[in-house]
Amino acid sequence: MSAGSHGEDLKGNTLRVYTYLFKVRRSGIREAQRSLGFKSASLAQYHLDKLVDLGLASKDETGNYVLAKEVKIEALEQFLKIGTYIIPRFVLYSMMLSILFAYFVIVAGTEISRLSVWAYVFAITGLVITWYETIRAWRRSP
Repeated sequence: MSAGSHGEDLKGNTLRVYTYLFKVRRSGIREAQRSLGFKSASLAQYHLDKLVDLGLASKDETGNYVLAKEVKIEALEQFLKIGTYIIPRFVLYSMMLSILFAYFVIVAGTEISRLSVWAYVFAITGLVITWYETIRAWRRSP
């Protein structure tokens, strides 16, 4: 983790607010409150101001908060940012294995041999495990 001192400060709601700002790049207090489900705007403002104090965000001339610095934190290491989406890295592995399995089924066809049965068993087991981990990671995403 190369977040330095930020790693200890980014936890709980502050981590949620940082992740939200990481996704959207710019947000007002009310937008952050609504998006994160906070009961009060002051709670969103507290965590946004905390990010400013940490040097991870800044305020623009309109009063919106802007992501100032991206830091690598342990909670986000297993995710990729694509546009405004944060997806688990497991998605890539799961998709790759699914494509390879589909290719194997097409190439092997309906020919069943002792070797192909074992190949199917290992391939299906691998697919089940990787898709399970993908879904699990997605549900735990910050």
